[in-house]
Amino acid sequence: MEHLLIQQSLDQYKIIAECNEKIEKAIHSRDNESVFSLCAILNELQEGVKENDNAILALIRKHQELKKSTQMQELLALMQKIQEWNRRMASHIKGIMAVQRNEMQKLKKGNTVLQGYLPKIDQTGRRISVSN
Repeated sequence: MEHLLIQQSLDQYKIIAECNEKIEKAIHSRDNESVFSLCAILNELQEGVKENDNAILALIRKHQELKKSTQMQELLALMQKIQEWNRRMASHIKGIMAVQRNEMQKLKKGNTVLQGYLPKIDQTGRRISVSN
């Protein structure tokens, strides 16, 4: 039973790791639509693994020897890999967001400047009608 639960969790974390790799590729290729859809999938996967994580924690509290099993060691190594990926990509994504925020501010400022150049309606065409 315990080994089955750990194996199920291990399989789920492998899928999460694959999803992370797809997100990283999409970020580097600037495919924003794929990033958004993959992030939604990643959130679902993470929600699905929570139950197993809680069950595994309860098992480890009861059976300390499970910490030393090869499956558990593999699971912990995979979790650490995913955690490192999250740290690395979080800083990369923060940089992208800072650039996007800066571009949005420039666009808003440009839009505000352009609003000042709009002609007033009552002056449009006035000289043409006066000169005729």
